[in-house]
Amino acid sequence: MYEADRALVARMSAGEQSAFDEFFNANAPRLVAFLARRSSLDPSSLEDVVQCALIKAVRNLASYRGEAALLTWLTEICRHELADVHRKAARRPAHVSLDAVGVNAVLELRIPEHQEPVSELQLASQQAQVTRVLDALPQRYGRALEAKYGDEMSVEEMAREFGLTTIATQSLLARAREAFRDRWRESASGEIRLGFFS
Repeated sequence: MYEADRALVARMSAGEQSAFDEFFNANAPRLVAFLARRSSLDPSSLEDVVQCALIKAVRNLASYRGEAALLTWLTEICRHELADVHRKAARRPAHVSLDAVGVNAVLELRIPEHQEPVSELQLASQQAQVTRVLDALPQRYGRALEAKYGDEMSVEEMAREFGLTTIATQSLLARAREAFRDRWRESASGEIRLGFFS
């Protein structure tokens, strides 16, 4: 079903440099976007996580069997890498001495005037809740919603990515939206509106 992905992996396994370039250029930006929706890490840290995930993927190409899209396989590797980063961060001390960072760094910590702390917290809370609900869905549903609304893929692009017909992709998307709405209603923060899935 994922012939193009399997062919790309075969070319990479044979050591073809253009295949590695194609693999990186096609997947790295989408993986950074995928992680950005799941974490508050800064852009350079997200790129580091993606780079580690891609290195692990290249080292383990033989384990890709083509039963799912290559991007789906890569997102799972990224999830594990992100979880490792968060586990390591949790083991580090939660505070830093202001004397150690200096006065200039303290001044940089000021919140810009145009940002309301309450609004920032509400947005972060909404994003975290959406991520929790997406993670609770069957993987196919979560990936379909992220492709449509996160990656802004058309139904036709999604159909190619998932190896489905356009009608089957529309059906998948409809079931995914319905599952998301049901999970959202069950969640503790059900007061948040989901206009983008309506």
